[in-house]
Amino acid sequence: MGALRTVRSLQERDLLVQSALGFYTDGRTRAALAQFEDGLQTLGLLEEIKSRPHVFEDLFINFEKPQQAKDLSSLFEVCFSPVGSNRRQQENQTICFWRDWLIDVEEEECSPLTMEMVLELASGASTVPPLGFTQPPQIQFLHGTSDYKLIYPEANTCLIILRLPLHNSYDDFKTSMTEGILQAPSSGIP
Repeated sequence: MGALRTVRSLQERDLLVQSALGFYTDGRTRAALAQFEDGLQTLGLLEEIKSRPHVFEDLFINFEKPQQAKDLSSLFEVCFSPVGSNRRQQENQTICFWRDWLIDVEEEECSPLTMEMVLELASGASTVPPLGFTQPPQIQFLHGTSDYKLIYPEANTCLIILRLPLHNSYDDFKTSMTEGILQAPSSGIP
């Protein structure tokens, strides 16, 4: 620290402690902060940050807001079959079920399932990264065959694809989604 002082009283001790704290909080980081400011000044970004700090707050402050149904619903890009096909009718109904089910999860009607667990099944992450995912998450559908019906959701966390099962009733959809996620190995529920 470079402060050689002889401490003769409690007041001098307090001044030494304040000097040491000032050095460790300001002195040691001064060069790194100056370099960071220089980088931000490159394209005039520093002036923008100083004039509108509320706009840049999310980038610099880690504030985790709880996931909401509308956030997850709008996060995914839905991959529908062609308009007018029988598959498209089933997929439209399933998307309606999906949105209603997300609301039920948010309102804790599918306890102990949480919105974070739904996102974790689909993406492997319990929160959306501050800058978003590298590719848009997708919803696809599990059509199965006439001999074999897929009833539980599936996910590809590398490509962030959530595959939803097709059911004729909301109650069946709700049960299969809730049980499928709770029984998934990554859900964390014993």
